[in-house]
Amino acid sequence: MSRLPDPASLVRGTGLPKSSHLQRVLVSELARLAQATPTAPPVRGPLEGPGPFELALRREAAARGGAVIAEYKQASPSLGPFAAGTPLQAQLQAYRDGGAAAFSILAEPAYFRGAAAHLTAAAEFGLPRLYKGFVISEAQLAEAESCGAEAVLLIVRVLKGHTAAFAEAARQRGLEALVELHDLTEVPHAQEARARMVGINARDLSTFTLGEPTAAPLRKAFPDAVLVRESGLATPEDAQTSLRAGFEAVLIGEALMRSPDPKGFLERVFADLRQEAR
Repeated sequence: MSRLPDPASLVRGTGLPKSSHLQRVLVSELARLAQATPTAPPVRGPLEGPGPFELALRREAAARGGAVIAEYKQASPSLGPFAAGTPLQAQLQAYRDGGAAAFSILAEPAYFRGAAAHLTAAAEFGLPRLYKGFVISEAQLAEAESCGAEAVLLIVRVLKGHTAAFAEAARQRGLEALVELHDLTEVPHAQEARARMVGINARDLSTFTLGEPTAAPLRKAFPDAVLVRESGLATPEDAQTSLRAGFEAVLIGEALMRSPDPKGFLERVFADLRQEAR
């Protein structure tokens, strides 16, 4: 555990303005971690090769032409509590019935109204779960492990040259890593981390546009990885466009949480793709 950097130094070293949404969340997480119980040692055995989260994405992408990671979040720093009070069980049931391959569940409480307990509760649905947090400490990896998550999000913009160390620490806890990039300058850090799942956050990119997303630059850098398009997907057609552009999976949160029919939303994503995959 000592091989990981001090969380406070990571937060100070982001280079982000204090007013930025991401920096505010990181500062909040620092305060939460200061009150956390001592970090428990790993319980699971180390992960070698692909885990259930990656395998689910690959399986659904091969069978349907694409996989969806369906996200449960009730709020965000930019939108506020836009879906506060949405029942967890009903939402996740709709996701599973609609064909989601996996869940992404927010764990950060202050700005996203998330909780590790939500990941624990999601176990009953039988789909692999991504601990969607802002990981800067071994304590968060321990939290992800203890709540039964199969995977964790690692944000290169935050972790930078420490991404590989966090990915290895995650594997030692039996956790898969979805390594998130914001631009192509961050690719070397994900390569050093031996990332098997690489996400591109389309909300903050200069090299990828929402109108015409393409996976080509990432595919060159990560020929064998599962590529995931994150954020900016407002309609089923947006998701289809990304999947046709070379991404194996898409992560959809706000649009599904706002939809009066999340099951139908997901079914529309797969309708045309299923015909094309035949």
